[in-house]
Amino acid sequence: MAYNQRLQSQNIVHLLQNRESGFTCAGSQMSRMPRLAYERRFYKSITPCLTIDSVAIPPVYLRKFTPDGSQLLAFSHDQRSLHIYPYRGFSSAAVGELIREANVGTKECYKSEENNVLSSTIFERLFATKEAKSLRLCHGLNGRYYLHREFSVFLENGKYVLLAAMSVLKSALPIENYVRYPDLFDKLDAFSYVFFVVDLEKGVVSDRLFLPQDSIVVSHNHGISVIGSKVAIMSRLHQCIYVYEMSNGKLYEQETIGPRPRDFIERASSDIEDLDATTVLPITHIKQRVLSFLYRQIDQDCDYVRIKRQEFYKNFEFIEHMIMERMQLINRDLLLLRYEERPKESEVMSLPSPTPRRLYVFYIISAEEVVAVYPDTSVDLLQIILLFYDEMSNVRSLQTGDAPSLPLHYFLKQNFLDANATVPFVRHAALRFNPGIPVSSQCLSPSPYLKYSDFGYDDRYMSPLERPNPCSSEPIVFKDQATKTVKFRIFAKARREIGALAPRELCAFIWHPFEPFVLSIQKCMNSYAYHVHLYHHGTVVEQPRQLQSQQSASKE
Repeated sequence: MAYNQRLQSQNIVHLLQNRESGFTCAGSQMSRMPRLAYERRFYKSITPCLTIDSVAIPPVYLRKFTPDGSQLLAFSHDQRSLHIYPYRGFSSAAVGELIREANVGTKECYKSEENNVLSSTIFERLFATKEAKSLRLCHGLNGRYYLHREFSVFLENGKYVLLAAMSVLKSALPIENYVRYPDLFDKLDAFSYVFFVVDLEKGVVSDRLFLPQDSIVVSHNHGISVIGSKVAIMSRLHQCIYVYEMSNGKLYEQETIGPRPRDFIERASSDIEDLDATTVLPITHIKQRVLSFLYRQIDQDCDYVRIKRQEFYKNFEFIEHMIMERMQLINRDLLLLRYEERPKESEVMSLPSPTPRRLYVFYIISAEEVVAVYPDTSVDLLQIILLFYDEMSNVRSLQTGDAPSLPLHYFLKQNFLDANATVPFVRHAALRFNPGIPVSSQCLSPSPYLKYSDFGYDDRYMSPLERPNPCSSEPIVFKDQATKTVKFRIFAKARREIGALAPRELCAFIWHPFEPFVLSIQKCMNSYAYHVHLYHHGTVVEQPRQLQSQQSASKE
């Protein structure tokens, strides 16, 4: 018993001794575990417990770390250049010397007014700003484009990064597009896009991809999915998916999925002159497959076959007019599509409408076949998500191999089996969690401090999803899920009083992939504040009084 307790201890000395012994838990040897998996327990002892408030940064928009954590990407304020900052590490001698000279002590939050030198120079000590690479991407022929600040997709484990720039268009769509793309959703504003493939090792642009007159949701990587060297880009305007293959830093076009089957002989070009508002265009290829699949699911020998057929014909018009809103590559051959009810004319530019009706479609690319269709209330789809969410999240830590975990996903996995008999609970869980798929490419942070099975935190203000959250009026507390002790706090409190009439204040977090280091960015209207959160051996994390009394009672 004492041996097992020793192996499960969170004391840093015990952890080091356990690692030296070659065992990390009873019966487990390092040679049989994933690479660097033995370091997982260290994360509960080495945490980003020190906050340095209001630090100075260069005039850029910070984006995210590369998968290996060696570089930080940022965009210039004019959104035309990419800056690549080498990361020196929070444990570098320069950072340690600066913190020691500032006499930080044991406090958890260090205010900038206490020492302006620390807040003004800490970023330069953490990142080699003088060695940073700067690439001017939008210039010359691309001068009318602007880089999108919320899009970046890494390829080949961070060797390349895919960036997107866009420009506003005012020209009308060519009339032949209505024939080439029968399901064209022309209620959207069209833009011109250029995608840059940047070689991060050489610091050069290796390829460019132009997509004129299109509508692609590049915000938070929604419209792009990557599996290995395969890149899929979804067009909301043309209601199709462009598939490319990455090789030696170049993107090669493979096919377009959606409008028509592969190798289809197009004969409609001669009828363009007769095209008008009353022309009925053919239903698209994938929708035909969806209707065929749903009809084959009707058991002809069933007693309720007539009711099933009535339901099928009742849904025919919805399927015929639904639009593709999201997509994801599950693997190189399996595609997950989310279709939604086509908005009415009055809803396209008006206030947000009620939650639209959704349909989830699994499509095999090579066979051009629909293999599963689920409504938004499907419990079967919820079970698939719970069982295979790690695979669907399409992000892995290069250090431990772990996949990120959402707090809601963790809660459902803990309670789904017990509540399986209560139909209302399961239906409510499906309605709440099913819309979370398809998962946007690389939108989750693999930081071990966001793994909800290890650390508990308020998911209203913190999430593995790399998007801004509302600011909290108090520090965000991270607790050990096993012992319920406070491991660290993130001090990124709202700078203004939170109220219904007050301006909305948001906070975004840039987590290092594996080190105890975080950058937080607070925004209120046009005002920004930046904070650094890192590990400091002298910081003492204060425990709640109730927990302190319980610990003292247990010792007695």
